[in-house]
Amino acid sequence: MSLEERKAVNVSFDGVSWQAQDAAGNSMPLPLEVGKRLPQLPDGFVAGTLLLPAEMLLSRTIKLPLSSPRFIDADILAQELDECSGEDIKTWWLSWQAASDGDLVRGVLFGLPKQFRDAIDGDEAWQQLRFVGADLQVRLNAQLSRLTEDVKGLVAVFDSDSNGLVFGLCRRSENGKPIWLGMRRLNLQMQDEQAVAAVVNEIRHSLTAMGGDAETEIVATGLLDSGVHAALGLPDWTGETVDKSELPGRHAANLSAGIPGGLNFRHGRWRMRSTSGGGVAPWYRSMALAAAVFLIWSVGMIWQNHQLHSQSEQLQAEILDAFHRGLPNETVIIDALAQLRRAAGGAAGGESQSEALFWMQQLAGINRVYKQTPWEIRELLFHDGKLTILGEAKDLQTMNKIRESLSQETGKNVKLEDTDLKGTLVKFRMVLS
Repeated sequence: MSLEERKAVNVSFDGVSWQAQDAAGNSMPLPLEVGKRLPQLPDGFVAGTLLLPAEMLLSRTIKLPLSSPRFIDADILAQELDECSGEDIKTWWLSWQAASDGDLVRGVLFGLPKQFRDAIDGDEAWQQLRFVGADLQVRLNAQLSRLTEDVKGLVAVFDSDSNGLVFGLCRRSENGKPIWLGMRRLNLQMQDEQAVAAVVNEIRHSLTAMGGDAETEIVATGLLDSGVHAALGLPDWTGETVDKSELPGRHAANLSAGIPGGLNFRHGRWRMRSTSGGGVAPWYRSMALAAAVFLIWSVGMIWQNHQLHSQSEQLQAEILDAFHRGLPNETVIIDALAQLRRAAGGAAGGESQSEALFWMQQLAGINRVYKQTPWEIRELLFHDGKLTILGEAKDLQTMNKIRESLSQETGKNVKLEDTDLKGTLVKFRMVLS
């Protein structure tokens, strides 16, 4: 069965055990082999989403002097972590959720161990993950959606399960996005009133540390054990309370929260890539670049051919004009150049025609030398049976090579009559006799 034919499941990890849930809501435990980081998925399934416990992740709040969260990147956060906590950023893959808060940008930051990320990359059934996030962040965002967007003050958000509870403090930005001031999970078993009192005290201290002092009015929402809710004495509560026996397990609470937008470790260089299309997708950018280069080359060739065609038509017109001026009585044109050459040679007599042929041979020899060792030809002069070449070479060595080659190709004596050295360039006059 190919990867495309397999069904995707949502997976929850609580730090001890793994559980998956398919699209129909059926749950299945995932056993983990000794020495493995990831469990084996059942045949016919791949992992679509994964929620990880906050206990295994790096978790921090961020407050940066930036005008917009779009200016945040991993390098800025790495520097912030190094200065504030001394964390070795090389061991973490970062993701964050932030929003503008006046002149600052505030939010929460999570880090995934890079060894765990590498384990996902190395397992075919897990490479298809679209979303990898922190369970407490997903659950708190889901509970926050209970409130309408017109609530702008501080909001304490709670979510509970049979193994403990998660809570955080936030407020909405001007554009309605949540600005999280802190998040936390407490793993505990509240068996009696004394345990509940200890939990309530811990919650109050944490909310105060996050920015919720006693003088600030706080709206509270989410899901709470009725005993904890009563002990907290929340005056403005818009959530739900249940008996602790009715609280879901941690896996059930994670998998029922849904996957909202926001913090997702699958971003940037580690974003999920489709396997459809025969593996062509990773080459789209290269193919597009090659197509663009080919298009530019084609346009250039078309323009060059157009220019050459125009020059050819212009030259043909000049030849025809010269033909009519030189041979006004010859009306039939078969090969204009050949007819002009024949007329020019015939008019000068046999001796002139022989001399013209001789100098044509000399020019052919000069052309062969030029192809081997190019130089700038400024002037060619025919006078009294001698050919004078005025030119410019890039250096003395090139000039001497030109002289020797001309003597070999033409069979003539080549005399260097004048030179003018300017820097490395050499202007010269040679005479072939």
